Amino acid sequence: MLGDGLDREPSLSGDRYVFHVGPDGSEPDGGEDIEGALILPADFPYPELLALGDFIAAADVLTPGYIPPPVGLCHPDGFIYEKNFEDIKTVLLPDRNVASRFAQIAKGALVDDAVRPVAALLAFSHFLDIEVEPSVAFHELAHKQGNAIANEELAWLRQADNASAHAKMDVALGRVERLVGLAQPASISELDLAFPLRRWRRNYIVTLKIGELELAGLPHLDRILALLDWMHRDFIVAGPAAMLACIYFAPNSPPRKGLLKQLQSADRARAIEGAKNAAWDITHLSDFVHRVNEAADGSTRYLFASLDRTLHYIARSLFDFGADGIRQDNIICELGKWWPQEHARAIAERMADLFESIDQQERVARRPQAAGFVDSLIHSGEAALLQWSPTSGADKKPNTSKES
Repeated sequence: MLGDGLDREPSLSGDRYVFHVGPDGSEPDGGEDIEGALILPADFPYPELLALGDFIAAADVLTPGYIPPPVGLCHPDGFIYEKNFEDIKTVLLPDRNVASRFAQIAKGALVDDAVRPVAALLAFSHFLDIEVEPSVAFHELAHKQGNAIANEELAWLRQADNASAHAKMDVALGRVERLVGLAQPASISELDLAFPLRRWRRNYIVTLKIGELELAGLPHLDRILALLDWMHRDFIVAGPAAMLACIYFAPNSPPRKGLLKQLQSADRARAIEGAKNAAWDITHLSDFVHRVNEAADGSTRYLFASLDRTLHYIARSLFDFGADGIRQDNIICELGKWWPQEHARAIAERMADLFESIDQQERVARRPQAAGFVDSLIHSGEAALLQWSPTSGADKKPNTSKES
């Protein structure tokens, strides 16, 4: 037995892999316990996929928006069974760094140890029919570098889809150092990927508020409570942004590295750029959570792919806390790693109140509805960051981490 339910059997055309399934989807004992069987193609690289699955799991580059099967998140048997016997489609949502590396691999870039997890994802996804949906990644690229570059890179990513599956496997396993032979895309779309995403604009407003509260030099607990109160009073409930803030404002060595870069830079334009980058991180996570909630009890499931461990930490925390609500005890337990216990409890209570208020009519009615509401909040948030200086904040003692 090579995996949970998969055997190698001889045939006239040589050995083949046969996937046997029991009545409840578990590994059958044989005979009458076998409910179905799937004969895989003769050249199906099952041992190589087992190796890639182990490698991807060790690299820790995936967060699922579902409960993985007992055999494990990255075991090929789970994907084979669920696609062929349960008609489940799996969609991979790569962040910009992963999506851009897919494109670079298609262009023939050298695949070193840093890029190999992405090459492994590319081959693994191809053989196991995992669909790649890079929408947010290319909106981010277009926002930063323009439509022409984003559309070209998207075309190369599609070329990666069309590349030889076995050639991608060779690159992923390190048998060769680059993918060769792919032609320049025959045509490049002219999609308007640079238009402002509504979701990103709102996440950017929250990120600016996080930066403003950090620079104000308030006590740690006051910063996060002020943010949650502001969401309740003046804005929307933004779960991923609130989770990022819980980590960013925490006093006890949280995994905050890279979350809001250059916040205290002497070049205030760099502080704005750092806030924009953080807003894209939040947008990837909020898009992931939104898709998972929309697909609940359906036949589509989602995997978030990133090389950023902090993003995975936040994504997993969101599901632990309740992606579509709040599990208060879970919040207290998790935040207790970074906050004093009484502070973790206060934050959890305030977050629970915030989520419970989402549909309250009085809260909706109180929210400003003017046509330029979002623009005005962006303008005022940027102004708060641009006007800050080390001198103006000297007496408030803001966080002095280099990553700030």
